[in-house]
Amino acid sequence: QVSQNELDWFHQDSEAQMKKWQQEKKESRENLKALRGTAKKHSDTNERYVKTIDDKEKQYNVCLNAFLETSNKFASEKGKLEELIKKSQDDSQECEKRAVKAEVSVLQTWKETEIWKLQGTIAKAEGNLRVLRALS
Repeated sequence: QVSQNELDWFHQDSEAQMKKWQQEKKESRENLKALRGTAKKHSDTNERYVKTIDDKEKQYNVCLNAFLETSNKFASEKGKLEELIKKSQDDSQECEKRAVKAEVSVLQTWKETEIWKLQGTIAKAEGNLRVLRALS
């Protein structure tokens, strides 16, 4: 009978232990289910973030390429404009030199014309002087 009592106690302990384990198993399953749900939410969120990052990276690359293209175009245009400015400055200096030469030529021609007029006036005056000497 003692053995039977011990056996009954053992069965009661076993059943209590079994119920406790089943309760823990149930709680563990619920926790596992909740963790799986949380993991799924985090996974979905992570996928959205990865997609957003990829989209932003594509937009960045498009903008970067547009910027580089524009920058290169402006650098090329700047080089061309600098060449044109240099050429225009050279042309301007050449035009200045020709203008100075033309002005000198005009002044020389005017000087020679005035000298020729003066020589004509001198020749007339000398002629008039000879006429006056001859008459006197």
